[in-house]
Amino acid sequence: MFFNAYQKYIAELIDEYGSLLKSQLLRMVNQKFHVRLANLDAYIAQMCRFSDFAELPQGGDTVVLHRGHDPDYDAIRSVEVMLGFLKNLVRHNKSRGYVAVRFYVAAKDGEKELCVIPVKTGTERQVNAYAADKFEAARSEIVIFLLDSKEQMRLIQAECNYKFALVTDGGVVFFKK
Repeated sequence: MFFNAYQKYIAELIDEYGSLLKSQLLRMVNQKFHVRLANLDAYIAQMCRFSDFAELPQGGDTVVLHRGHDPDYDAIRSVEVMLGFLKNLVRHNKSRGYVAVRFYVAAKDGEKELCVIPVKTGTERQVNAYAADKFEAARSEIVIFLLDSKEQMRLIQAECNYKFALVTDGGVVFFKK
């Protein structure tokens, strides 16, 4: 199947993250190619028809993923946090373990590394231990704990440079420690 540049980039993103929302793909395509596409419906429909991609309705949006795979909602939520930094985004990738997404943004003094760690209710203690082991307060990286609920903030007290994020119907809300 011959894909155009937009479709190739969409395929790369789905290969990297497993599944993303159409709205997320649209923002990333528009940013990368400096265009203002209204939607990607025809491009994604063609990918689903002639390749191994599928669409799964999700609320008012649609999850795009490889046919036969389950959506990775942690990746979807983490990418939503990353898209809050889209204008300064330099590069990004999915990570292994507790860190769902690692990305870099342009800053005055070079690039800043940000790590998004989804925190499921009941796993706060393990996430604290992981953050204490892997991240130091002296380093310039920023850890963003992606919470299920605002109540989790009091349960996380890591010794690193961190912030909290919560994905709501109105978008991503950030909280300071």
